[in-house]
Amino acid sequence: MEQKTEYTSTDIHRYPPGSYRQVLVLAYSIVLTMLSQTLMWLVDTMMVGRIGIAQLGAVGLGGMLTWSFFSFFNGLIGSANTFVAQDYGAKQYNNIGKIVWHYLYIAIASYIILLVPMFFSDHVIRLIGSSPEVEKYSSVYMRIRLYAGIGVFTSFSLAGFFRGIGNTKTPMYIALAANGFNVVANYLLIFGNDTLGIPRLEVTGAAWATFLSSMFSALLFLIVFLSRKYNQLYRTRSFYRLEFAQIRRIVRVGLPMGVQFFLDNGSFSVFSAFIARMGDAPLAASNAAMTLMSTAFMPLVGISMATTTLVGQFIGANEVEHARKSGYTSIKIGFLYAVLVVSNYFLFPRQLLSLISKDPEVMELGSKILMLAGIFLLSDAFGICANGALRGAGDTRFMMVVGTLYAWFLFIPLAYVLGYTLNGGVVWAWVAAMIYIIIYGITTFLRFHRGKWESMKI
Repeated sequence: MEQKTEYTSTDIHRYPPGSYRQVLVLAYSIVLTMLSQTLMWLVDTMMVGRIGIAQLGAVGLGGMLTWSFFSFFNGLIGSANTFVAQDYGAKQYNNIGKIVWHYLYIAIASYIILLVPMFFSDHVIRLIGSSPEVEKYSSVYMRIRLYAGIGVFTSFSLAGFFRGIGNTKTPMYIALAANGFNVVANYLLIFGNDTLGIPRLEVTGAAWATFLSSMFSALLFLIVFLSRKYNQLYRTRSFYRLEFAQIRRIVRVGLPMGVQFFLDNGSFSVFSAFIARMGDAPLAASNAAMTLMSTAFMPLVGISMATTTLVGQFIGANEVEHARKSGYTSIKIGFLYAVLVVSNYFLFPRQLLSLISKDPEVMELGSKILMLAGIFLLSDAFGICANGALRGAGDTRFMMVVGTLYAWFLFIPLAYVLGYTLNGGVVWAWVAAMIYIIIYGITTFLRFHRGKWESMKI
């Protein structure tokens, strides 16, 4: 007897397939999740920015390097959304618990592997060649952040489960709770509190606050995932033996995503290393601008995740036309959102930068970087949303190859030439990033538009 799933007032299939309303109903919770994370990072950066330029640059650099280590595993685990969505669309509900538990097994194995680079974090920071003060703070911050890997990987796995079945509110509520916890913990641990007997830990406190919030998030996800409701629907409490056939399926789709995420984040880590050698002020300006860019970037990622769910569910149900329409609708929504954000980058760059740092040089350089970001963000909106549609169909290998070539054979060499060889500094290094992102966005959109993904099977 086929197991039935729940039908609620938020079921996305109550709305016309591929309509703006359907996409927005699914996406808004994810967008709010991403905005809350963006706000958390902004508040974190503002707090650290009040301590000093070196600390601001160190947290940005350490955070970028940490996510470079996380990115491969996050990409691999992030494919959970694709498999769950396609099983859900095909009404194979009994398969969902099994596939999610295999992602949790991979999360545990990933964390064990991640323990290795923890012992070399100091050497990685030293190779970058930043100032001694930035190097000292970055090393401490990065080492503590790496300990949070198990919480990050568990949360990624289970967020993919909830989004795959079309439940985007649960990850939103958990993110809001974890982010609120992080802001409070940051304030107490960065600046200290004499009444509570908490010492002032500054950069170290920022790292421990992020660690605690990551573990808190994972705990909340596990409690809901293992609840009676989801066990009845998807058999989440069942014991599943490790099946290498399932692992091979996951690796076939998820490995290209992991490689792409890792190499993309790695390229920006190398890029940050270039800028770190230019001085503390250029590094702080670049990190401040990147924090503000996430205001636009993360909600676009949210729309992209919603697209992955819709395309995956429609592919699973053999409704390719609806999948295609959903992709185009998401791209239009992403582009309109990007236009709104870009207008603020051009109209209020200095005011936005002043939220993070009052240093005149940081504000001057950061304003120019924000305006460059405004130029490439429109193309990025096309690329991010189209990439979400491709992931929903399991089309991940092509973008891995293209992303690798563009990042390491175009972006990095061009950033070095413009920033160092031609003495263009941090602003011209960001011109290279602008060129890279524009070309990548166009390529991703064309891949979706040509439709090869429509006949793929995972």
